Amino acid sequence: MKVRLLAPFPPPFGGVALHGIRLLEGLRQLGMQATGISQGGVPAGVDGVGRLGLGFFFSRTLVHYHTDEGNHRWMRLLSFYWWLTRTPYVVTVHSFRDRPEFTSARVRRSLARAYRRAKAVICISDAVVRDLDARIGVRHKLTRTIPSTLPVSQWEHRSPMSTLVPDEWKGAPVRLLANAGRIVTYEGKDLYGIDVLVDAMSLITETDVRLCIAIGDVVDRSRWAPIEQRIMADQRITVIRNLNGPLAPMVAHAHVIIRPTRTEGGPSLTLSESLELGRWSIGSDSVPRPDGTVLFRNEDPADLARALGQCIGDVRKGLMPPVRQINSDAVQKIVNLYQRVTSDK
Repeated sequence: MKVRLLAPFPPPFGGVALHGIRLLEGLRQLGMQATGISQGGVPAGVDGVGRLGLGFFFSRTLVHYHTDEGNHRWMRLLSFYWWLTRTPYVVTVHSFRDRPEFTSARVRRSLARAYRRAKAVICISDAVVRDLDARIGVRHKLTRTIPSTLPVSQWEHRSPMSTLVPDEWKGAPVRLLANAGRIVTYEGKDLYGIDVLVDAMSLITETDVRLCIAIGDVVDRSRWAPIEQRIMADQRITVIRNLNGPLAPMVAHAHVIIRPTRTEGGPSLTLSESLELGRWSIGSDSVPRPDGTVLFRNEDPADLARALGQCIGDVRKGLMPPVRQINSDAVQKIVNLYQRVTSDK
């Protein structure tokens, strides 16, 4: 059985990009003839990933397209082409937050049509299912909730730690790690909650603790500037821009992983890989989190400082959490869906 994964493979490295690598590897392990078509880069050492080119449009092999609210124009354009050429496609929706364009009835109608023409729609959480319904009135007859938090790939396990990681963090007695794919505004605030984390660090007095924050694109520079100034005032905090490798090797070396997001489409790939690698995992309670996550009240630096203090204390005692298996059957569920949609006449 053949399938083409159309997704933003790394680089740059982000949640959806790593999901693409993990899904590709998982599908191949189950005997699928899967290839990756990248809207981003081509990761070194990953077989079967190529760039999006003209050849992609001359095949009618099943497409599995990974999208979100920000890619609605691509979704409408590609789905129209696939409908014209009778190319079957499945869609995974990684988030579906509101956008100003959705006030247009024309945009909502064309986007709803694009989703309804899909063979199936996979949402990474029940919240995304509700958002699709609320914003464009779509609940496909084959809508399925399958988390995007797939097991860490062998490629990630084999990858060395990024050369950008500073020695002072690698050698620190207590190592904290957070990441933000983008610095972008959400309802007037930083979406990934890095400001909340920096405020919480100011309430932590220990000097042997080091925090590394890996950041991708700075979309909103006015939002980033004051956060950066506060980071520069705390010598315990280091920022890495545009990580040149997967996060997993850093996660495996860290003691505590923090996900202070104000909202997101699902429970968080970062937290799931942290739990899978046996690290302390802290997340805001803005959305449901994987079992084993230490929760703090969303947007509350004092409560985040409490959670940090709890985990730091356990690290000092030599206590680390057990390794957890995360969504080990998710890839099989996706294969089952492929088989169903390709057998339908």
